[in-house]
Amino acid sequence: MENTQAKTKVYNVIIMDRSGSMWDIQKSAIMGFNEVLGGVKAAKKKYSDTQEQLITLVLFDSEEITDVHWNADPDAASILTKETYVPGACTPLYDAMGRTLTRLRKEIGDDRDCSVAVTVITDGYENSSEEYDLPAIKALVDSLKEKGWSFAYMGTDHDVESVSVSLSITNVVKFEKTEEETMKTFKRERRARARWAAEEHAFEMACPCATREERIASRKQRAEHFYDEKGEDA
Repeated sequence: MENTQAKTKVYNVIIMDRSGSMWDIQKSAIMGFNEVLGGVKAAKKKYSDTQEQLITLVLFDSEEITDVHWNADPDAASILTKETYVPGACTPLYDAMGRTLTRLRKEIGDDRDCSVAVTVITDGYENSSEEYDLPAIKALVDSLKEKGWSFAYMGTDHDVESVSVSLSITNVVKFEKTEEETMKTFKRERRARARWAAEEHAFEMACPCATREERIASRKQRAEHFYDEKGEDA
């Protein structure tokens, strides 16, 4: 039977470090994002009856915070290349998160058919933000988690667990700064987003008339287990 309900907008948000130290894994970071983009394209095709998949990619360094893609159709989104991902400068992590999340929250509002999964990727500590500080970012993340948003943190070359806890993010992957480990981590990110889309679809099929509160409750429960493999190959 054809689904007559409004499609759920699924916001796939990647906030990725472009500071100078990312040179070491430039190639694998590029390939990794392209891997994730391919997964979003696959989800768009697989769940076209219930979902509208959107992709946002924000790259950040102290020279510029760049919206490479903003709520774009994944089929129209370009892949990253060595020309479009050029690491340099310092790490304004808080500003990148604050600007992205604040803008997205304003644009989405309280739309009941929105599902948001945010992943932050960095290889170092915050060291150059001017607009936002840690308490402001933690409060922002906490408020958005109450709306059912999912947050994840992929990190290397620093105390990943401590930073993620300070940001109120519990879905964490720490990886070694090698091409092999970086690609393995991005593939895990792709699988996590595939599960997120599949679980959204399953809920929509089972509960097409769910209230906004019921949808948020479902997402909040699933958001705490974003990287759980559940027996899948790692």
